[in-house]
Amino acid sequence: MDAYETTTTWSEIAARVGSAERLLVVTHRKPDGDALGSCLGLARGLPQPVAVHLVGPVGSSVKQLIRATDDVHISDSDPEHEPDLIVLVDTGAWVQVGPLADWLRARRDRVVGLDHHPTGNDIAPDRIIDPSMASATMMVLRLLDELGIVVDDTAGVAEALFAGLATDTGWFRHSNADAAAFAMAGRLVGAGVERDRLYAMFEENATVGKLALESRALGSLELAGDGRLALMMLSAEDFTDSGALRSELDGLVNQPLSIEQVVAAFLLYVEEDGVVKISLRSKPPLPGRETVDVSAVAGRLGGGGHVRASGARVSGSLSVAREKLLAAIDEVMGTDG
Repeated sequence: MDAYETTTTWSEIAARVGSAERLLVVTHRKPDGDALGSCLGLARGLPQPVAVHLVGPVGSSVKQLIRATDDVHISDSDPEHEPDLIVLVDTGAWVQVGPLADWLRARRDRVVGLDHHPTGNDIAPDRIIDPSMASATMMVLRLLDELGIVVDDTAGVAEALFAGLATDTGWFRHSNADAAAFAMAGRLVGAGVERDRLYAMFEENATVGKLALESRALGSLELAGDGRLALMMLSAEDFTDSGALRSELDGLVNQPLSIEQVVAAFLLYVEEDGVVKISLRSKPPLPGRETVDVSAVAGRLGGGGHVRASGARVSGSLSVAREKLLAAIDEVMGTDG
């Protein structure tokens, strides 16, 4: 990873965004609630026309955030728009932008970034990086405030921002749900957000196939590192047999964290292109309990993310990816899986 730090100021980012006539917002492939919420929050909140380009797949629950009035395109192809300015949100890593990488490289002088992850690449020359923020939507709200834009839910701005904040904090259960996150949540609820409807949209819409896939994942559960680490694996056949989609995996990696002695959980699954995706999660530190910096583990696998939540993609079979993961864990923790 490159040196990944803030290179500009909020006022300078606001000036560039405010003066652009044709804006395009992009994010990482397979956008989650925070990624799409950030894109839609900007697109709905800014006064000028703003298009959103997403690289899918986009999960069914996340996709429900998109309204007919939103200018959103989902495609692995290059964007059709030729914008004055490109805003990259919720990522700064080349590996995460996928098929947009070459397109962004050719327009790098027009890219600005808003990211709350601690690691990334030099995609956006002008960028704000703030890992203290619980979600990228917190950064979008900060930018809208800088621009003097009133945030309410008339156009669904507050809804989009709340969706990103809620999903990235595990509905305010994770350790990143700090006082600032709750303050923002209160502000958005006061602006008219229907939090119960959003919770149902994201958390109460499971398919039978998703439950079948979860059963297979939990059936594969193995403990390593004297029971402190939990690993689950899903093959391509597991998706075919269950009828579930990769986009239905949200939250599954967290389930083994309910085991008392487990401090970190890892889900390995085969993506559509045959590459193994690894999701990594860990519990926050408590008195007498060790903690795992899963971003350090992911970094050794070519990925990255947050201290408690990260991801990586590894070429090879599931068994090869498992061995690489255990080796990376051993380097970080000194644990022999």
